[in-house]
Amino acid sequence: MTTAVRTRATGYRADLDTLRRLRSEHAARGSAGPDGAAADLTLRHREVMLTGARPDELLELGAALDRATDRFPTWPDLRLLQATVALELHRADLARAALDALPDLVDQPPGRVLDADIAQFTGDYAAARAGYLRAARKDPGWATTARLAALAVATGAVTEADDRYAEAEEEITAKQMRAFAWVRVQRGDLALALDDPERAEGWYSDADRAYPGWWYVTAHRAALDAARGRCERAAAGYREVLAAVDRPEFREALGAALAASGDADGAAARRATALAEYTRSAARGEVHYLHHLAAFHAEVGLAPSVAIGWARRDVALRRSGSTLSLLAWCLYRGGRTREALTVLDEAFALGAGDPQLRARAREIRRSAGDGG
Repeated sequence: MTTAVRTRATGYRADLDTLRRLRSEHAARGSAGPDGAAADLTLRHREVMLTGARPDELLELGAALDRATDRFPTWPDLRLLQATVALELHRADLARAALDALPDLVDQPPGRVLDADIAQFTGDYAAARAGYLRAARKDPGWATTARLAALAVATGAVTEADDRYAEAEEEITAKQMRAFAWVRVQRGDLALALDDPERAEGWYSDADRAYPGWWYVTAHRAALDAARGRCERAAAGYREVLAAVDRPEFREALGAALAASGDADGAAARRATALAEYTRSAARGEVHYLHHLAAFHAEVGLAPSVAIGWARRDVALRRSGSTLSLLAWCLYRGGRTREALTVLDEAFALGAGDPQLRARAREIRRSAGDGG
């Protein structure tokens, strides 16, 4: 994609209006067969993802997919979407079951990519890389290249990661401005993780110009403002995000920005509502907020023993670099440094090495007297 094309923006609102019109037209036409069911649920999934991927909406969509696959158990598109939504809800077991329902599914590029997604999510980085590379050879595209970039971040190959994100951008067409903006945000996140906020600012600005009005870009720019100590700007950004997407992690982030700006009461109120929703979700048996519960109690609630419990539950579901990293951090915050070092060793043995894991490892090892 050329620089000139990158400045041509469609925008979030225009895309959302188009998507809703397509859903309405599809519903008006009606289709009772498996192809119609798959098309309807695919459009519904796109809208859910575009408007914030709230877990309650994903759960409703997952239930609709379960009903559809009960009616049409051998329809590949339904099984692929069922696996995709399950993984978005952090249910790798259900994603695996959806793929296994049709043994030939993993022999096709979309199934192979999802198989690799599950491998990466659960910490099998070697299998994930092999799967993505096989899929890319058969059906190359920007999305698989971007997945290889994210895998490179997870395993600490940050130079490869940025190169692959740049490669993914070149594979994006002029009609895929949201995809271009998404990749630019990933490059911004990587720059911020590597302590280069000015470069991150540039990537986020590019994303905003390419695809204006998207809450996703606003959220990442707010996180950058918070990291740079621009607390009022961060708070304003998170308020804008919450007006479009009311998710508890954004309420918690707003609370952190308010705390940094001196508004203790406002911070406490936002954090309390976020924690309440995390806790209610876990009480219902859902797992997508376990990570948030562990981090909250380690950093905000200052209850490390509680944090360790939530982190262990998360690790029991998936032993990955991110879950082991957080467990190690919770153990460290609870004064259990030697246990934290053991968990770090396990994370690195998996092949994990993302910037946050490495930063935590440096601090924990310094505290233990093991050097950087």
